[in-house]
Amino acid sequence: MYPFLNYIMLTVVLRALREGNINYCEAMGFTHDEMNLIGKLSVPELISIGLLSTPFVDISVRHDILRQFLILSRNESRRHEQLNRAVRLGGSIALMNRYFGISSKEVCARRRLLGIAVPNGRTPTPDEETDAEIWNQWKKYQVENIDSPEALDAMMQVTENLSSCTDSPSLTVVWNCIMHYEREAAVRRIRRAR
Repeated sequence: MYPFLNYIMLTVVLRALREGNINYCEAMGFTHDEMNLIGKLSVPELISIGLLSTPFVDISVRHDILRQFLILSRNESRRHEQLNRAVRLGGSIALMNRYFGISSKEVCARRRLLGIAVPNGRTPTPDEETDAEIWNQWKKYQVENIDSPEALDAMMQVTENLSSCTDSPSLTVVWNCIMHYEREAAVRRIRRAR
């Protein structure tokens, strides 16, 4: 039914035994006697058992765990796509650390990998027209938690929307402006509450 399943299992057990990982073999269901006998197999004996058509193990799918792994894999894939998108749009090291928790070394490595060159010096400040356009677009998204992945997605969308401008702002410029707006809005709300 499953060609070479016996051979694969035996090699997994032999490797675990060689590494001294007896608990792993026990967790798979092997007894100490079986482990001792498997550990003494010669290469021809290993091949002979490996080629038998009847498997000595059963395979079953644990659907709940598989489903979790598929969801985790999809989420991780989306995270990497979002991370690469942020790097391409000019996300600073501070932004990348805040939203992805990655170090400056990782950001620099990713930039090199993607072929992104970052100009030295301070992040430029947008002119009044661009600044107003950033704010107007940001208000459309109505994101409540500025530290959420949804907020970052909205900021990246604003950056992409403004990419056709003459002096198109980077994601870092958009982020800095939005953080400034949100801080000012929070101060105004506190003053009104008094």
